Amino acid sequence: MNYSDQVLKYFKQLAKIPRESGNEKEVSDFLVNFAKERNLEVTQDEALNVIIRKPASAGYEDHAIVALQGHMDMVCVKVEGSDHDFEKDPIKLLEEDGWITADGTTLGADDGIGVAFILAVLDDDSLKHGPIEAIITTEEETSMGGAGRLDLSQITAKYLINIDSEEEGILTVGCAGGLDLEIEFDKKFEKADGDFIEVGLKGFAGGHSGMEIDEFRLNANKTLGRLLEGIDGVQIATISGGVKRNAIASKANALVTVPNKDKAISLIKERIAEIKNEYKDVDPKGEIWVKEASFDGEVLTKELSKNIIDLLFVIPDGLYKKVGDSIVTSSNLGLIEDREGVIWISSMFRSEIDSQKFYKAAISKKIVESFGARAEITSEYSGWQREDSPIIDLAKEVWKDVHGDEMQIATTHGGLECGLFKKTLKDTEMISFGPEIQGAHSPEERVNIKSIANNFEFLIELLERI
Repeated sequence: MNYSDQVLKYFKQLAKIPRESGNEKEVSDFLVNFAKERNLEVTQDEALNVIIRKPASAGYEDHAIVALQGHMDMVCVKVEGSDHDFEKDPIKLLEEDGWITADGTTLGADDGIGVAFILAVLDDDSLKHGPIEAIITTEEETSMGGAGRLDLSQITAKYLINIDSEEEGILTVGCAGGLDLEIEFDKKFEKADGDFIEVGLKGFAGGHSGMEIDEFRLNANKTLGRLLEGIDGVQIATISGGVKRNAIASKANALVTVPNKDKAISLIKERIAEIKNEYKDVDPKGEIWVKEASFDGEVLTKELSKNIIDLLFVIPDGLYKKVGDSIVTSSNLGLIEDREGVIWISSMFRSEIDSQKFYKAAISKKIVESFGARAEITSEYSGWQREDSPIIDLAKEVWKDVHGDEMQIATTHGGLECGLFKKTLKDTEMISFGPEIQGAHSPEERVNIKSIANNFEFLIELLERI
């Protein structure tokens, strides 16, 4: 049996379907039709979540019900200059040195591979397992909105296996909770006073703000504040930054006017040299520039511009707490958007400990308000605290029997829907695993083919033994 081919068959089908968070109708309908074509019981709710039920294999009717869970949406990020349209274009898959990657975009292995695992199990009647409840949710990457709106009273599984982890040989048994701090500055305009310059950053590594926040990559939004801080008389004409709220900002740009462009450009160039030197070992490929520019339009007042720049300069960002190899608490200044009437900024906070998540967000909220802006906590979801359970011991035993080595037990700083499910399904034992995925939430995302096979073989054996 070629385990990777079974999974990749469905992953390739999913890659053809646009499925950015908030645009899941087509992929949700695909899943419904998949179930109907196989005479499996299926429901689709108003949030487009899909639940598919498969009866037990012959002789396994008295085995425990197992929920297989993943999310159908993906983060959509592309390289600078790409004309890829995530609303209609399929993801172009490439195979390189035993890895599947995409051509200039995120791959969607997070969590298309997890969904493909589930579909491969549902489609194979030769497998041995008890009754299965497949739960495939929407909007996981933006707000966990699908899981939050799912009617969990219909879930009867004793065990829930989430297939949304990204490290080979690691069983995840806990995750961080999260929240967004949404910041708004009301726009106020005045006449431009000086010459225009453009300050920009692009091409930095970015990446997953949970899984890779401890790699100390450059955050372009924070760095934009550093480049512009303290320049007398600066006025913002346009400003933007980041790619997604839950991705480390890999690009940012501001068009500003300054009273003395030569002095400002000289100072910014000095700062660029300092920053490039600081990040030469951890994030060396990005570009930073300052140049003369022109602009015909309104600019923000000097006071407001200073407040925005100073906030970017001082607001906390990055790793707060780490214990051993486990990240506990962090924040990510993910987005700056020039919206109608406001400059909007998003900072995302993650922690395994809910109280610490709220505490760190409260500190940033105080800072924001001191600069005359509004701040509101949104999209809050709970973490999943580790607890010992028999399914963990069984999973470890199965992995060792199948692959010969010990499976590591860990928690993740990424958000998993297990945290939301556990609040209601208190007696359901939960674990999470998945094949090796690198660079999630960035155009460098890739998934290892051999790891797909290893983990699918593990899942098949685990389902048989439960």
